[in-house]
Amino acid sequence: NRVSTQNLSAPERMMCAASAGMACWASIFPADVIRSKLYAKSLTTQVPLTTSDGIELARQLVREQGFKSLYRGMAITVARAGPVAA
Repeated sequence: NRVSTQNLSAPERMMCAASAGMACWASIFPADVIRSKLYAKSLTTQVPLTTSDGIELARQLVREQGFKSLYRGMAITVARAGPVAA
């Protein structure tokens, strides 16, 4: 008996979508933190920022605030992603 989306009920589909949304945000969250901080930094400088600036920013965050700084705010974002994706 093969499982397909056609065999799933609406609540099962919603759970799948919510799980996928939460997994997606959990996996990309550190990159999104760096992107957001890099964007904010770009508003205060005239020099175009590059990928190496993002890498350096990530290193600086980890060096100054610890590895957890890349995950600050993740719990609420991931929790919000479930209902949004469903």
